Amino acid sequence: MNSNFLIIEDHEDVFENLERKILREFPLAKITIASTCDEGFTLIKKSLLTQPYSLLILDLTFTIEPFNAQLKDGIQVLSALKAKQITLPTIVYSSHNDMQRIHTVINSYKTKSYVLKTSTSNKELLFAIKEVLEGNTYYSKEVQQLLNKRVTYDLKLDDVDMQIIKLLPTNQSIESWKNQVFKKGKAYSYRGIKKRIDKLSQLLDVSNQKELVLKLQELGLL
Repeated sequence: MNSNFLIIEDHEDVFENLERKILREFPLAKITIASTCDEGFTLIKKSLLTQPYSLLILDLTFTIEPFNAQLKDGIQVLSALKAKQITLPTIVYSSHNDMQRIHTVINSYKTKSYVLKTSTSNKELLFAIKEVLEGNTYYSKEVQQLLNKRVTYDLKLDDVDMQIIKLLPTNQSIESWKNQVFKKGKAYSYRGIKKRIDKLSQLLDVSNQKELVLKLQELGLL
């Protein structure tokens, strides 16, 4: 399969290993390496005029970005692509396994794949490349489990719950929420809101409002 790949990764040992493994599996592939986000984004824009990349493999964290860098991490690269309306099948290859970040990457930027970077994840990445090139999506097993867990909770929440969840991180007292939470046009009372918060705490197995906020952030629901 003749493909044109771009890898944006700042650790030399990682991208050299990736390049070697990918070429073994895809010997006809052309691979370009960018060690900074700005360099990678510039290459993507230039490629649109000649031979667009067929796949982007993107890390999220960059520890050696220049102090004057415009794009400092993978999320900002994804945001820049979205702002410029550049469609490029992307595999996020990252060690970040928190649901909040994963949900943002997948939901906001429609990435085709999210593979957790580990010492043994090369085979999984190669499989993800095959899937994405065929037009499919692929997520690491742990990522898929986290997504399934989030969906399970999401299905148990209604519109009133979501209104309350959005208010939880504010510094407002619950008493002041009674004119901000509605069901079918009718405002919820303090007692009704408090009961909803208790129900949410029970559902997510937390003991106080602070833990509830942290749990909701962990699940990407806040």
